[in-house]
Amino acid sequence: MVRKIAVALAIMMTAALIAVAEPAYAHESTTVVHDDAGNAPHIGLIGDSSLAGIRWYDDYGDLRRYNFVFDAASCRRTLERSCWSREQYRAETALQTMERLSGEWGEVLVMMSGYNDPGGGFDDAVRAVVAESKRQGIPRVMWLSLTTSEVSYEDPLQQANVETYRESNEFLLDFAAEQDGYLQVADWAGYSASASSWFEYDGVHLSAEGVDAVTGFIADQVGRVLAGEDVTPAAPPWTTVGEGDTGSRVERVQQALIDDGQTTVGGVDGAFGPQTAAAVRMFQGRSGLAVTGVVDPPTAVALGLRAPTVGPPRRSMDPR
Repeated sequence: MVRKIAVALAIMMTAALIAVAEPAYAHESTTVVHDDAGNAPHIGLIGDSSLAGIRWYDDYGDLRRYNFVFDAASCRRTLERSCWSREQYRAETALQTMERLSGEWGEVLVMMSGYNDPGGGFDDAVRAVVAESKRQGIPRVMWLSLTTSEVSYEDPLQQANVETYRESNEFLLDFAAEQDGYLQVADWAGYSASASSWFEYDGVHLSAEGVDAVTGFIADQVGRVLAGEDVTPAAPPWTTVGEGDTGSRVERVQQALIDDGQTTVGGVDGAFGPQTAAAVRMFQGRSGLAVTGVVDPPTAVALGLRAPTVGPPRRSMDPR
């Protein structure tokens, strides 16, 4: 009996030590307030590590056109419990940050979050943020689309990756269409697609150049939203699909080819193999496109998978 009691006490002490060693939040290091913009509008920004680069570089750039409250943290999730961060704490969720700073988010709440959200949970997270924003009386929410070009980043538990980011972008557009302008989707994914120097090796985290780009992009897009413009793109950016790819985008390609009268062995099976590539080449040849066997943006437009879109003006640093 004595031994059992000793073991139980040891377990309880270990649990207590773990609790002490794992602080829940670190508000003092993640929340930044800028109120030196005079009579300029007041906005709020919440993000995960894709936005936290602004804080790490201490470069708020064109955001200083506005008065703002900014809170971005590594490994933050939007709704579910956040993962353990590179800054050695477990951050609040985006929703908890909204609640903690209720009443301080101003005229537009900017969200740059989702890279750590499990694929199946992002939809509920966006709904929760929009519902809480309406409850607090925030006039507009603007969510940045998730980057999908040359992205290798996966969340630490491998529950989110570039495929789930594509699905997240599709949901953002679909849900925004239901919100009568309340939720705006700023096309960061499309705007940054050709600017690899804006990101670290994983295609998500910002370089110093990327910090300049995203602060300028957000400031410009917020200005348009405040002016009553709709910044939401008609479709998510298209990423080239070719042999070896799988998933819902391949299914859409195969169905579009079948609708065009092409034959694909296996039908709509979500696997881009040699037969699908051959059907793509035939379609490209008949359509006057470059015959490559991969579905690049022009081929996607020709197949009716996306509408031609014109992105926002590039800043002078664009490496084109």
